[in-house]
Amino acid sequence: MWLYIVLSFLLILSSESRVAEGLRSTSLHLIGTLDEMASSVGNYFYLSEENRQLRKENTRLAYENFQLQDALLENIRLRKILRFSYSVDYDLLPAKVVGFSPQSQITGLLLSSDNMQSIKKNSAVMTADGLVGKIVKLSGRFAIAQILFDANIRVSARVQRNRELGLIKWDGARGLLLDQVANTVRIEVGDVVYTSGMSQIYPPNIKIGVVSEVQEQENVLFQRIRVIPSVNFDALDEVLIYREMPR
Repeated sequence: MWLYIVLSFLLILSSESRVAEGLRSTSLHLIGTLDEMASSVGNYFYLSEENRQLRKENTRLAYENFQLQDALLENIRLRKILRFSYSVDYDLLPAKVVGFSPQSQITGLLLSSDNMQSIKKNSAVMTADGLVGKIVKLSGRFAIAQILFDANIRVSARVQRNRELGLIKWDGARGLLLDQVANTVRIEVGDVVYTSGMSQIYPPNIKIGVVSEVQEQENVLFQRIRVIPSVNFDALDEVLIYREMPR
């Protein structure tokens, strides 16, 4: 590229001929084209449609696989064959993580998508690994997603092994707490926690994390249960927004 720049500059200084003018125009066009190509590298909106569809399908399969796992456990618990019918009534909209929330009162991510106008407030946000959070603000092709590390977020959750209900909240550091679980309930390290579906915001069976520590607290009704998030919030570059489709 620099060779063309130097050549064009020399021709500008040394020649007024039509040939030189043609070379200058060609050089500038080529330089502009190369710069435009270079600037588009890594730009989300120039990713191939195939790549976006693969990410979307990967998240969809992970989510549906978790639903099938839960249905299998339910069959075992009921000790009979259930007629399990499943119909897809949702879509997943890919969105690029372009930064952090510009609003200090919200711990979250700034998302971008050309189809953001089809998203509603409080739509769940996820990846193939699990739950990220929810949409709290929308403006044009941008949205703010409140993540699980926000002090004000609460998610109705269920333990996969025994189907006990609890409430997920931030632990104040880089983890989560499963709250509102009585000391009489047996929770084990390694238990998988996922969304209960007992909410108008979060659909059921999105993985949240894995129990890492259980502490029974004296003179307190509820246990202190630490949960490691299944999503690595430090490595997010793209998410999927849950979008309900008309039935």
